[in-house]
Amino acid sequence: MKPNRIVEKGHRSLIITAYVVTIFFVVSAIIPVLWMLVSSLKTETDILAYPPKWTPSIPQSVQVTLDYSGVEERDALFYEKEAMKATWYPWMKNLRENIGEVKVTGVRDGQIIYRARTISSSFHVGQPLIVPSTLFNETQMNLKLPFIREQKLSDFEWFGEDGGEQASDGLFVSDAAISSKFQSFYSSTPLVEGKVTGIEERFSWIRMFDSYLALNKIAQDASGTLGFFQYFLNSTIVTLATVTIQLVLGGIAGYAISFLIKSKKWQFIWVMFFLATIMIPGISLLLPQYLLMKDLGLVNTLYAIILPHSAWGIVIFLFKGFFDQLPGELMQAARVDGASDFRIFSQIVVPLSYPVFTVVAVMTFIPVWNEFLWPLVVNNNPQFWTFTVALNDLQNKSSVQQNMVMASSLLSMVPLFIVFITSQKYIEKGVAFSGVKG
Repeated sequence: MKPNRIVEKGHRSLIITAYVVTIFFVVSAIIPVLWMLVSSLKTETDILAYPPKWTPSIPQSVQVTLDYSGVEERDALFYEKEAMKATWYPWMKNLRENIGEVKVTGVRDGQIIYRARTISSSFHVGQPLIVPSTLFNETQMNLKLPFIREQKLSDFEWFGEDGGEQASDGLFVSDAAISSKFQSFYSSTPLVEGKVTGIEERFSWIRMFDSYLALNKIAQDASGTLGFFQYFLNSTIVTLATVTIQLVLGGIAGYAISFLIKSKKWQFIWVMFFLATIMIPGISLLLPQYLLMKDLGLVNTLYAIILPHSAWGIVIFLFKGFFDQLPGELMQAARVDGASDFRIFSQIVVPLSYPVFTVVAVMTFIPVWNEFLWPLVVNNNPQFWTFTVALNDLQNKSSVQQNMVMASSLLSMVPLFIVFITSQKYIEKGVAFSGVKG
């Protein structure tokens, strides 16, 4: 027989309301993230489509076969320009189509003499310079080929006039939209001397992620070989260094106020002093901080971003609030045994204070990782930009599409998810004992 339970009136309604509100906020938070994820896989056309489309379309891999049988033999440079014209010109003509890559194969007398390949990330990065308009001519490719080579926007493999492996028969898919448009372009222009014997389309799932590759290519000119990941590395260095400094200095200061200053009056004065620093608007400190960094010769370095975050009053307040609740008998017993203050702090206080250390680390990590204004002001060297400054610069480039912006924003959220998932348990304990509970 089940024991009788006294249920307070309205208890069930309260539980239902709590679940409904929780689910509502969870869904409200997840939907923008999901939209950002799917948008990073879409084309510009899909993102701007109305009504909005949730599912991204799969890019097409276009494979073109050009036959040079009966055409006068030329050097490798001629065929490389042929491949580039057969790739870049029709692709630009059909810019709004969802093309993931274009492969061009040159054959002579049944033998493959070259292969060329261009993926969508390379095309969209180079398009504003290589083919800024739909006016095509021979001179244009003569001028742009060196840039294509230098930036490695297209791959070209030359097998020689004797040919390589045996070429397969071409296949023209007449009812495929992109193939028909490519064929129409080749038949209406004399720019490509090879005869089109085959155009084939295939789905290419992997090309859906080319927006992430494009980020790296766009940033390589400014940041170096690491590209966009250089900005990510800079943000990681700045954030981890700031968190470490805050934990060390804030922890030591909180310990000193809680256990080394015996007077309650002076404890109160010091706490109020550190809390008063929170009331100073950050924007008012911008110019003095910049002039200080300039005098120290730290402008355009990561040190200039890190040093202003070396001590926050709120951090010291949180540490003191948590340390005040630790059992004082442990400290007294340690001092009786001859332990120094450093040993007490490192071997007793720190192991008992993991929750507040986690709260401070997360509380520091989020604003420093997302900070934009101070890194922008103190650093104009792209090699030392954080990802927030780089993201702002990306949006001003003509070659950057919205899916690339979505991809960079999504990447920036990954560390925040990892931090919250791995430290959630300690955050709950820290909030419960650090003196900031409601």
